[in-house]
Amino acid sequence: MIKPMRFLDSIRRNMSPSSKRIYAKFGIVIIILLHAMTPTFAQVKSNDNKVGDTKNENEAMKQMLDYSGPGSNHAILAQLAGTWNFVDPKRPFIKGILIRKPIYDGRFYTVEITGGKLPLPIGNGKMKDGNYQNLQIEGYDNPQAKFVTTSVNNHIGSNIEMQNGSFDKEKNAFTYDWETELVPGLKKANRRVLRIVDKQHYTEEYYELRDGNQIKIRELDFTKSAEY
Repeated sequence: MIKPMRFLDSIRRNMSPSSKRIYAKFGIVIIILLHAMTPTFAQVKSNDNKVGDTKNENEAMKQMLDYSGPGSNHAILAQLAGTWNFVDPKRPFIKGILIRKPIYDGRFYTVEITGGKLPLPIGNGKMKDGNYQNLQIEGYDNPQAKFVTTSVNNHIGSNIEMQNGSFDKEKNAFTYDWETELVPGLKKANRRVLRIVDKQHYTEEYYELRDGNQIKIRELDFTKSAEY
């Protein structure tokens, strides 16, 4: 950016006596004109920077789009798309239906679970009988290199569970971990292990961390009843 006063001082030092008298008369006009021109020069410099900035922004946008698309890890989740019947083999009254569907060209998957009837909290200390329901969104976070699941339900908990997981190719299993605080001050570390048995079967095991040990609290068997 041009510095008007510094520019004028350099000119004044090289003026002849007669020129200095003219400058003394019209100098204020010159200063005003130079101040008016300063934003123009600044804009030129700003525009020069924009050329480089635009290039960097385009590269950044391309990189973000590359990281946003579904890849091989999303394809692992695709194996689980469809309608599944599930049951707790030790407590067969715990059973229901799970429907998993891809959304946004396979970038994410919605999971809708409907279980058996039980008392449901509806507010103000009141309850009603209804079917257990759970809604999840599954995906894979490319930059973080981890599987992610959000989960809400109509029974226990007013929180949104945020589960982070990994996939073991040798065991053909996902392992998700998360923490809940369903009652103030009562925090629990949880784990869910989803193991793919074959194209028509998978299992889920649920654990709680108690005294430093992972204690299994539930196991569910899933059988596919329809393809997506």
